[in-house]
Amino acid sequence: MKRYLRLCLFLLAGTFFLLFLSACSVQQHLLRNAGDVLSKETSAADDDLELLMHASAYHLKISESLLEEIPDHIKLAESVTRGFTQYAFVFLMDEADRIESDSIQKATQLRIRAAKMLMRAKNTGWRTLRSKYPSLEVQLQRESTDKAQKLASEHVGLAYWVMTSWAGAISLSKDSPDLVADLPQVIRLAELAWQSEPQFDKGALASMMGTLELAKPNAKPEVAEKYFDLSIQWRSDQIAPMVAKAENWAIATRNKEAFTLLLHQAIEVSARQTDLTNTVMRRRAKWLLDNVDNLF
Repeated sequence: MKRYLRLCLFLLAGTFFLLFLSACSVQQHLLRNAGDVLSKETSAADDDLELLMHASAYHLKISESLLEEIPDHIKLAESVTRGFTQYAFVFLMDEADRIESDSIQKATQLRIRAAKMLMRAKNTGWRTLRSKYPSLEVQLQRESTDKAQKLASEHVGLAYWVMTSWAGAISLSKDSPDLVADLPQVIRLAELAWQSEPQFDKGALASMMGTLELAKPNAKPEVAEKYFDLSIQWRSDQIAPMVAKAENWAIATRNKEAFTLLLHQAIEVSARQTDLTNTVMRRRAKWLLDNVDNLF
């Protein structure tokens, strides 16, 4: 009788254990499905930037909370990193440039907030990327990436947004030597991504390579120009590379003529392809043209 009772208890405990595992499995499946949905990038046709700012903030908070439950979800980590980075650039840094002539204090506050958000983006993406490549941090601290572990193509997107947010934070933190000292690591991460998938996002990575080339102590503008030109070629109807080349390469080389030509071309192209990205970049191009005398 005792043996029978023990057997019954054992089977009962086993049943509850299996049900628990099944519930956990179902929960993880649902969470990962939700992560798949939230991580999908959509190209919005809505050009109401204020509405999009509030909507993106809400989407980001939900996505960030979900990522805490499934931290190894690469696409969700990429989406969150991308979202915080884009929010910082479009709604904070760009706005800071626009209002600086009216209020230096407000512009400074926006840039401080942007720097914090970019570091938040970098840390979020870096945590997931490092979980996939435990030795990556040590590899990036070396002077060469020749013997570094290669990035899988499915991880290049996450690496791209990590390096973009990292570089953005550095550009806003010139008074933070420790952060500025990270620039070589950003460049090496970009090189790893380039080795894996140079045409990532139809030239977005090429544009970043051009920007990072100009940030090097021994920058070679002719090399940077080649990267920007590749990006313009690969992105075709997207004007972001033209604006990036004008704002980075043309200003660095003091080429005012190329600056104005690139921006006028960008505005012309954006009139034929009026998606959200081009709307944002067209606004940036017009602001740059309005401030050409302050930039040269």
